[in-house]
Amino acid sequence: MCRGEPAPGLRGYVREYTGWFEHMASPLCRRELPTEIVPVIINFGAPIRIFEQSDPTRWTDVDSFAAGPYDTYVLVGSAGPSGGVQINFTMLGARLFLGRPLVDLTNRVVALDDLFGAGAERLRGELHDAGTWPARFAILDREIGARISAARSLPPAVVWAWRRLTATGGRVSIGAIVADAGCSQKHFIAQFTEHIGLTPKVMSRVLRFGAAVDALKTRGARFRLADIAADCGYFDQAHFSRDFRAFAGVSPSALLRAALPDEGGFAVTR
Repeated sequence: MCRGEPAPGLRGYVREYTGWFEHMASPLCRRELPTEIVPVIINFGAPIRIFEQSDPTRWTDVDSFAAGPYDTYVLVGSAGPSGGVQINFTMLGARLFLGRPLVDLTNRVVALDDLFGAGAERLRGELHDAGTWPARFAILDREIGARISAARSLPPAVVWAWRRLTATGGRVSIGAIVADAGCSQKHFIAQFTEHIGLTPKVMSRVLRFGAAVDALKTRGARFRLADIAADCGYFDQAHFSRDFRAFAGVSPSALLRAALPDEGGFAVTR
């Protein structure tokens, strides 16, 4: 695995690049949690499997794709040796790069061929043939920079609200954001949901949940739910537990036990 930072001018839109090749003795399924990141995968290896949450014996195989904003967990595996590049976009960056409202991708995985047509295969081939991770990351800087420069700007209220929510980790009232946005609550929520893919309230919950997961991983077995709930802005432990079940599908202790080494995510036993 190799990680890289985007060019300085892209860092408000892209968090990082990750390149990987992975060979497993047996198939591995991961529990992907909802975050403020929109991943775009350019796949070099076997298809990636997206399992049905309600019936993990059923799945859809996908190649290169964009995963939209999610308000629940996703079960992801592979059909064999895998490899590729993952671009971790902020939601603002994904909205500009993909050139469409993120509400079109909410709780969905969409093939890059369906989003970009022949351009998706051209990019995949160029990245595959580049040969080194730094060369691949430089290609991504060029492609992303060009698409974002050509994109239409977003409504200022949406950009401002997104930045306010992420800066506070979701710990700001929607009423305060609406008051500062200078438009009606109904209009603001509709605009935000269209462009970001989640309502402001759900986005706040996802951000608080992400902070809780980070705290859980940092504290390890020493965690106390009440302390994490309070530190991450939850009203009480019951509220925290409900959100955790909704977003992770398991208890905090079960999630911690499933953590893979080296930031490898969370394994699922099926």
